[in-house]
Amino acid sequence: MRVSESNPRHDTVEKVGLGGVQRQITPEEDQKGEILEDDGEVFKTHTGQAEFRALGWIPTAIILMKLCFATGVLAIPFALNVVGYGPGIILLVCWGVMTTYYAYIMYEFRMRYRGVHTIADAAAVMGGPVAREIAGGLFLLTWVLATGSGFIGLAQGFKVLANGKVCTVVWTLVAAICTAIVASIRTLGKLAIFTWIGFASIFTAVFIVVVGVTQVERPAAAPQTGTYDLGVVSVGAPGFVAGLTAVINLFAAFGSTPTFMPVIAEMKKPKAFPKALFSSQLALLACYLSFGLVVYFFCGQYVASPSLASAGGTLEKIAYGVSIPGFIMTSTLWVHLAAKFLFVKILRNSEHLQSNSVIHWATWLGSTLGITTLSFIIAEAIPFFSYLIGLIGSLCCAPTCLVIPALMGLYMDRSRPKTVKVMAITALHFFTIALGSFMTVAGTYTTIQSIVDAYKSGTVGSTAFSCG
Repeated sequence: MRVSESNPRHDTVEKVGLGGVQRQITPEEDQKGEILEDDGEVFKTHTGQAEFRALGWIPTAIILMKLCFATGVLAIPFALNVVGYGPGIILLVCWGVMTTYYAYIMYEFRMRYRGVHTIADAAAVMGGPVAREIAGGLFLLTWVLATGSGFIGLAQGFKVLANGKVCTVVWTLVAAICTAIVASIRTLGKLAIFTWIGFASIFTAVFIVVVGVTQVERPAAAPQTGTYDLGVVSVGAPGFVAGLTAVINLFAAFGSTPTFMPVIAEMKKPKAFPKALFSSQLALLACYLSFGLVVYFFCGQYVASPSLASAGGTLEKIAYGVSIPGFIMTSTLWVHLAAKFLFVKILRNSEHLQSNSVIHWATWLGSTLGITTLSFIIAEAIPFFSYLIGLIGSLCCAPTCLVIPALMGLYMDRSRPKTVKVMAITALHFFTIALGSFMTVAGTYTTIQSIVDAYKSGTVGSTAFSCG
């Protein structure tokens, strides 16, 4: 179905939702924002049914931070050990700026083409039904894999607290059940308070590790007697496979930006999104740099992955214990947004979308339970943290965070006058498409090869569906 764009330079603004009716909006209406805040949106306000649009910009900012600040931050110190802290700082800043810019491009696109809910809808605007299905498949795969990485972190935390008792598979199942229960809450507005708790939890846990590694005599993985060398390097010299895997791990720390689009759909005023975006991403980058560098400087080559285990002993238990609500909320948000994608795809333009009917609840609970089950299987099939993060970053985040948003930018700019500024931005978009494509192909190959090599060499701590 055709979607037309708005052009605020005209006297009237054409708005056509993916399932809506064309209408002309006057400049006065556009200025007041009375129509723009609801016209063409997937979820309607004041329907007398379930109220999905309840988020202000501050709760939105916390949700955006929580979507990123989770498993990504726990992989940063290990990646710094591979590439060195100099390139690591540069990469974190570059990835942070680039993903934030393209998150803003995604926001602009969905505000211009009314009714766009996810990158799949955006792909449909640009390339039709086939593009929609490809982008939708990538979106789902991303958050199934990401939730699996959250389950690995949760299972490891449970196991540390239980002193290694009980099979890892059981703890992963417990993580999946906890996630499925909380993720089944229907709206992000009602999840907001849990998101605050989850963010405070994971932030505190990481802070405990950051302080803890500065207080212990030596890292938990270092030789406990005799001399040892931390091996902290300013510039690392990894091989191609290890180096690219580490680069992608750093990129994956910002890889949740495609989920920002469906979050906008549940804001009271979607036009307030830029405030939430820029404030959350600036705080996120500051946390990544400070936390990642401190842990790496004090642990060096003995840093653990996830990094919560770096201090060892009692501090490790405390950190994992505090982090459990944060891990649950991370997995919850990823499952929730992936399930919301399926839910909207199935019930869009239906009377059941915001009702309390049997079809509504069956579709919603079926989506959350289905996503959780697939993620549990992934967590058991690839039970090692860094490689799974690398696979998410290359196979999923590179195309969804970089390639597709760059195509959105090109699509919006196609009719603009070819000024120097526009040509420079166009060149940036083409560079981003090339970079994202390279990361997708080369990164996926190197990560899969790393997984195969790890299984062959026996260097991983566990195997698929094992209690290791």
